[in-house]
Amino acid sequence: MSWQALFGERATTKIAAIYDTREAASGAADSLSRSAGLEPSQWTLIAPQEQGFARKLEPESQGIARTGVRAHLILGAIGLLAGIVFWALLYGLAIPFIVASPWASAAVIIVFATIAGMMIGGLVTARPDHQIVILKVRQAAEQGKWSLVLHPGNPRQCDALMKELSEAGTEVVRTV
Repeated sequence: MSWQALFGERATTKIAAIYDTREAASGAADSLSRSAGLEPSQWTLIAPQEQGFARKLEPESQGIARTGVRAHLILGAIGLLAGIVFWALLYGLAIPFIVASPWASAAVIIVFATIAGMMIGGLVTARPDHQIVILKVRQAAEQGKWSLVLHPGNPRQCDALMKELSEAGTEVVRTV
């Protein structure tokens, strides 16, 4: 299974580059668009002191909902299968409690493994790595700086953007 199958968003990685002026940020957006092949919908500028920029950072609200459903279903099913395999292994090892109460022990192990898988699905949906980008953009806005937020559509674009931004010496933060 590809890790990407868990996500319902087209662009799962977010990159934020911080600039002192609007001209520097928009110039970088134009340059990066040409070099990495970004569409205009894959980048946005966030102005200093801008309020309510969360929509610009997470433009795919329906994709986030799809991520939630997919992650919970897929990881819950993996947890279910892992629980069955774990119970079968314990039963095969003739663990006394498991052999004495096979149905009860199977139910407990399988239910808890399924719940654990779904909890991991919740963590994937929450995307705690996005908080790093959100915090950095908020700090930049409060400090009077411009943020260029990029949403690369594939790993090749992401690598090209990171390479160019690091070569330019720009302050950059990205999600996983």
